[in-house]
Amino acid sequence: MRKAIVTILVLVLVLSSFGTAVYARQPDKAFTYDHTGEEAVPSSNIYQVKLIIDEGVMGTKKMESPTDMFIDKSDRIFILDSGNCRVLILDKEYKCIKVLEEFTYNDEVLSLKEGAQGLFFRDYNQTLYIADTENNRILVTDLDGKVIRIHEKPVDELLDPNDEYKPKKIIVDNMGIMYVTSGLINTGALLVDSANNFLGFYGVNKIKASAEVLLEYFWRSIMTDAMNAQSNMSFQPVEFYNMFWSEDRFVYAVSPINNMVKSSVVKLNALGNDVSPTTIKFSKDFLNSFPYNATMMLTDITVDDDGAITLLEMNSGRLFQYDSECNLLAVFGGTGYQKGSFRTPVSIECDSKRNIYVLDAEKDTITVMEQTFYGQMIRTANRLFNEGLYMESVEPWQEVLRMNANYTQAYIGMGKAYMSMGEYETAMEYFKLGQSKADFGEAKAALREEIVRKNFAAIAIVIIVLLVGILGFDFIQSLYWKISWRLRKK
Repeated sequence: MRKAIVTILVLVLVLSSFGTAVYARQPDKAFTYDHTGEEAVPSSNIYQVKLIIDEGVMGTKKMESPTDMFIDKSDRIFILDSGNCRVLILDKEYKCIKVLEEFTYNDEVLSLKEGAQGLFFRDYNQTLYIADTENNRILVTDLDGKVIRIHEKPVDELLDPNDEYKPKKIIVDNMGIMYVTSGLINTGALLVDSANNFLGFYGVNKIKASAEVLLEYFWRSIMTDAMNAQSNMSFQPVEFYNMFWSEDRFVYAVSPINNMVKSSVVKLNALGNDVSPTTIKFSKDFLNSFPYNATMMLTDITVDDDGAITLLEMNSGRLFQYDSECNLLAVFGGTGYQKGSFRTPVSIECDSKRNIYVLDAEKDTITVMEQTFYGQMIRTANRLFNEGLYMESVEPWQEVLRMNANYTQAYIGMGKAYMSMGEYETAMEYFKLGQSKADFGEAKAALREEIVRKNFAAIAIVIIVLLVGILGFDFIQSLYWKISWRLRKK
């Protein structure tokens, strides 16, 4: 009997310790990809958890299924607490300073409906825009809850009157023009002015002209309407899931991953054209890592004052950060209940100190992440290089390599710095370590040009001597044959 009790106690201790270990495990490690863009390479963390903002920190009742967040220039945080049908405003110390639950419009009291999806704050006139999705409207209000305007579905011949208006995400430019995504509309964001006039569609996703698409177009051109109706392939572009308005007046947007879409991450100019330096792609291994019934879902995007782009992927809880040239800096985060991981991350923002904030709709919290020293060195090196301070960027890149010898982007950064300074042989060594064949080839070609330029005089003399020698030899040989012929003739 005693042995049985001891055995049971041991089993309980083992199982409890196992459960504790599983729950307390650290977040998934950060990583980057190798030069192929396919194989994951371990990386030091570029961000670490600073604070978890919950109801205790804010000093208000618990959030319920929050859907969106915005941080203004003063680092105030605006939260759309959709489940509680309210907007929370936090100060830079993360304390709740205002709760907007009721809004007044012409002596009428208005309320949000559960399921509201987006909000935007315009610093210029201290105005809050709320996409009250289930009420089919956008509320424009001041910070006291006084509604300035109500925007319902604009009327225009380009908009189908039968399509229900479901505003989801909204951004506003410096002219006060709204960019609105709406359910069932995949022809781009709706441009709407302050008088609720529809100005057109903005930034429709381009269909990728792949061999599969071209072949399908060919078959559809020769098939009957009935046969085309049975085709499973769709050429309809997907709608933007979220947008970000940057200080340099570009619109960054993300869309669901789709084989038909040219790019799921775009940087749009005033004309709605994608001007991204390169197309952001994701590894096949990562795309295939999701369960059968789940796919990659980019839910938000933010850009800080250094031009760094951070993407939020909901199903894996991963954050992808790129520099302004779309070079991958690191992938971090993950799913789970521990700090630094997420359950249903829906919104991401950054403040003036480049801290990252992740809003979790399931945990009902905001995770604040600050840069590590490693992350600061990467960003410093990138910034110095982009400012043309090539020599100054070498030291922080060396510091990055001291902390992570596997970071290929640092080798490439070092190579570019030395190449900009004309030290091509050193640059070639770093490009080789970074496995960048294109950069290595460019440095090699530049080295050849420099060798030719430095030794041009000597090369010219050798060529002249060779030409004189060849011409002189021909002259002497010709003269010899002429003399020999004359001697034989005599």
